[in-house]
Amino acid sequence: MTELERCIEFITRMADRLARKKEPSRYGEALLDLEFPDVWSRNYLFATEELEVVSAEELALEADRVLGGAGLGHRKIEVFEGDVGARLEAGFRNLGWNPECAVIMVARRGPDRLADTSAVDEAAVDDLVPAWTESWETDPAVLGGDVARQLVENKRRMGIETDTRFFAARVDGEVASYCELYSDGRTAQIENVLTLERFRNRGLARATVSKALQEAHRGGHDLIFLLADRDDWPKELYGKLGFDEVGTIWEFVLPRPK
Repeated sequence: MTELERCIEFITRMADRLARKKEPSRYGEALLDLEFPDVWSRNYLFATEELEVVSAEELALEADRVLGGAGLGHRKIEVFEGDVGARLEAGFRNLGWNPECAVIMVARRGPDRLADTSAVDEAAVDDLVPAWTESWETDPAVLGGDVARQLVENKRRMGIETDTRFFAARVDGEVASYCELYSDGRTAQIENVLTLERFRNRGLARATVSKALQEAHRGGHDLIFLLADRDDWPKELYGKLGFDEVGTIWEFVLPRPK
């Protein structure tokens, strides 16, 4: 398999493992966990079929059927064919959905400079709750305390049911930046890089990602990758850390009404 194919296989296998329910669809399969109805990453339609001809309108109607039928308030569709996602983007925008394109980046080179990782260590879920809570206060998608609770419990479950490690950089004992590291023994993914706004511009994201990258190499993984928003600045940082773009995946989201 190519690097891109391995990355996509890793993502889909992990999502499949975490799904509590699967609903068949003409266009693929809905992966659901209704214990966490407001966690979008656990409840979505994964579109894999008829991608050459399907329209945004048809996919939106199918999401209404399978996600609405499950009692979910939001709509989310994932498409891992980059050219198909690009074709569908305008149609979803016209429907009022939010298209998001993620770049898959693989660690292939050394960094432009070494990072000081002395402030970074492994953390437990409970260590990270205050940082998550602070970041979610400014996130319009987190509509209240119950959504925050679902997000925390989802992280806790991931730590139990998958090989997930959390790394955090602390400032004066307080978690200021963190990321997650997923593994299947050969392939590793660095994900959910976060630095609290009041601690930014201190090199903490570089340190945290560098620590996770070091640990992944130490664990013998021969492919290490991450996802980055195509239209945001962190992908430039990841390029400096030795990650190269190998492909794109798309998600289309319609948040539940407030």
